[in-house]
Amino acid sequence: MVSLANKSSTRPSAPWCSRPTVMGVVNRSADSFYSSSAGLSEAVDTAAEMVAAGVDILDIGGEATNPQVDIRNGPNLQKELDLVVPTIDAFKQRFDVLLSVDSSKPAVMQASIQAGADIINDQHALEAEGALQVVAESDVSVCLMHFPVGRQPGSGSAEELLQTIRADLMKVVGQCRSHGIADERIILDPGFGQGHFAKNLEENCYLMAHLDKLVDLGFPVLVGWSRKSMIGEILGGLQASQRLIGSVAAALYAVEKGASIIRVHDVNETVQAIKVCQTIKGFENV
Repeated sequence: MVSLANKSSTRPSAPWCSRPTVMGVVNRSADSFYSSSAGLSEAVDTAAEMVAAGVDILDIGGEATNPQVDIRNGPNLQKELDLVVPTIDAFKQRFDVLLSVDSSKPAVMQASIQAGADIINDQHALEAEGALQVVAESDVSVCLMHFPVGRQPGSGSAEELLQTIRADLMKVVGQCRSHGIADERIILDPGFGQGHFAKNLEENCYLMAHLDKLVDLGFPVLVGWSRKSMIGEILGGLQASQRLIGSVAAALYAVEKGASIIRVHDVNETVQAIKVCQTIKGFENV
């Protein structure tokens, strides 16, 4: 394994330390549930629009995990590498924003870091063999998402689920610390979603309403509700293409509850909504 610990770094400072930060989703998988950018030129165009709209982070993903796909038979390693690494290269040449890679494969993480990724966004919180070592031997930030393997939605109370998520994420934080990954590099994600994310509507809403209980752990919290099925269910069955307003509403609520990073498909609308709310909020104590 190639050590990345001493490679030179010109990474921008983490914007989420001082203000709500918008992460734009760039889905390279053709199986993505919404707004796939399967072609590289299409991905570059999508990213360019997001950068022009004020995005802080571009999150590149080569594997879909929505309820319509069988996550046990995702893309093989080489296919994911072929989607992700050229995208990083293309973005690095064109855009001066942070780049995140959404992957749980250590080999993809390592290749992405070598290509210039700034953040590893792992839906399985570095549980794969070798994943902790790859991140530890680099200087990137890492987002640890809670993925409740084998859980049945609605089993136990929502409060119990929240406590489990808190405990599980802090266990991984402890593992990160033992591998030399500083707290300043860690971001937490409770893993909002239905389907493979093993939470029903009520549980997702409870977790959002009590997001401050995760923020209180002392780490930046990432929230991803954008276009997801919970919004469609709340709004009477709206399809993903109809969930823009609900997505922006969820983003604003998450910011109000203390979220540091909002992962969205609709950057322009989200950036504008957050800017208006934050500007008004600045006058609360005047």
